[in-house]
Amino acid sequence: MHVNIKMIMMNMRLDIQLLRAIAVIFVVLFHLEIAGIESGFLGVDVFFVVSGFLMAILYKKGEAKNFLQRRARRLIPAYFATVLLTLVASLFIVLPSELGQVSTQALYSLFFANNIGFWMQNSYFSKADFNPLLHLWSLGVEIQFYLFVPLLAWFFRKSKIFLFLAILGSFAACVFIVGISTKTSFFMMPLRMWEFLIGFVVAIYLTNNGSVKFNNFRWLGLIGLIILCAIPFIHVDGQTLNRLQGHPSFYALFVCIATSLVLGFGLPKSLENNAISNIFAKIGDYSYSIYLVHFPIIVLYLYEPFSGTKLYPDSYIDKGILLFLIIISSILMHKLVETRRFNNIAVAYLFSLVSIFVLTGATKVVPKVMYDEREKNIFNGLEDRAPYRCGKLVRIIDPKAISCKINAENFDQSVLLVGNSHADSIKMAFSEVASKHKLNTYFLVSNTPLMDSSVTPERLIDEAIKLKTNHLVLHFSPKALELSTIEKVVDLAQKNNMTIDFIFPVPVYTNSVPKIIYQKNIENQYDFDNYYIDNLEFFEKMNILKSKYANLRNHEVGKIFCNTECVISDQENHPYYFDDNHLSLTGAKLLKPVFEKVM
Repeated sequence: MHVNIKMIMMNMRLDIQLLRAIAVIFVVLFHLEIAGIESGFLGVDVFFVVSGFLMAILYKKGEAKNFLQRRARRLIPAYFATVLLTLVASLFIVLPSELGQVSTQALYSLFFANNIGFWMQNSYFSKADFNPLLHLWSLGVEIQFYLFVPLLAWFFRKSKIFLFLAILGSFAACVFIVGISTKTSFFMMPLRMWEFLIGFVVAIYLTNNGSVKFNNFRWLGLIGLIILCAIPFIHVDGQTLNRLQGHPSFYALFVCIATSLVLGFGLPKSLENNAISNIFAKIGDYSYSIYLVHFPIIVLYLYEPFSGTKLYPDSYIDKGILLFLIIISSILMHKLVETRRFNNIAVAYLFSLVSIFVLTGATKVVPKVMYDEREKNIFNGLEDRAPYRCGKLVRIIDPKAISCKINAENFDQSVLLVGNSHADSIKMAFSEVASKHKLNTYFLVSNTPLMDSSVTPERLIDEAIKLKTNHLVLHFSPKALELSTIEKVVDLAQKNNMTIDFIFPVPVYTNSVPKIIYQKNIENQYDFDNYYIDNLEFFEKMNILKSKYANLRNHEVGKIFCNTECVISDQENHPYYFDDNHLSLTGAKLLKPVFEKVM
């Protein structure tokens, strides 16, 4: 009966299918870098509002089990078909260096925890890792929300004010966390719940069980549609900590409000009853399948070993081929899987579970058979890296903290390691040496300390005072830090009787080091002269600064990695870098003699 209600409503509400079509078109064009769409990822926010709207209509009191079963039949078959097909394709296309990442993502999908898995990894906007199933984060959020729908509906019946408080609370928390950790706001369901609940409010208060109630105000829906079509062309920074310009924040709110205007008031009939609208409505019918297949097709088609997730094809021929593949695959997924009835969804899930475990096992066995030890060492180099920053618990337990303790021991004295991702890559080896000298190691959590307003020189010195350390060690990527900023830090440190050790930048490459080793691409080789020339101006200015301040010590690292030619791996092919510029754990150990001098 409820399926029939849904179908009747869909026939009446062509605009809902139009919204789905617009959302999926924006997402796909964004990943293909077509039509100048800078913020097409906002299409997912449209999906969330629409989903919340439909859940408010489809969920009936006392039918939690039936509700969840219907949702499972609707989503799970095509969802797992996507996961399984991606795993199979990866076995034939992808090298072991990235294959393990695909299998990990597949395992998270079994528990509908894709969003949590990617939150533990990195930002949605970072392409450093190979993530052909990255788009499933939104399905993780959506399915987790469905589990809460019966409970939320119960609370809303008890007190209508709870619905509005839940929206305000979720949105406020989301915006607050954006200023601390954008990826937490991006991936975590409770911080996205407000988007679904906006759809709830519209369904309950502005419609008659999903049908348009205020026919005289359809022009408001048109305004909403115009806003939706404009916003994706506006630049929204998904990685900034700015609470106004970040995501999901106020731009996402505008998208949700615009979507709610269409859902609440509909569109003028003239916009619905024409050939173009019918085409968009058909795309809306296929939107779920399109969303599922488009991302793995793009990522696997553009795959390059050791290059992470590649999107945005350069060639229009490639873009055309990808569009064709997405269209064909979407039709097949829709016809063969999405629209088929799976009465026993438990059996379908069990089949998917067994298949994913078997294929995951294959990803472990196949490399052992196909590759020798030296090749395996290269592949393992991508995982030979320190845990990212200070771990997730620091952000949860103490979200305002700008530093964290690396070592497990408790010594009387401490040293503070400061830098960007380059300092992050050396922190474990640095901490080992510091512990040997009875020193605690503290590390700056901020992504870009001293490079923007996240951690200023004044705030850095205040943090050192709070930690009761008079010893700071700085390490940044080449040319990441202004000399004037360094001088300000050194000057403030001197006034507070603190010493500064500056570890010079390591050599960096234009291509992935594991890739260079695997392909034996000697053209990408680097030598000491190149390294020295690239950094000469910085070195000279730092040495001038050293002569000016007695509390500053500089430490060169170039000759550790370079004699004539720079060395990028040991004799067994263990890479010294896990990408083109960040030291692996193996590479960071080479700097231990420098760390000894620092101590």
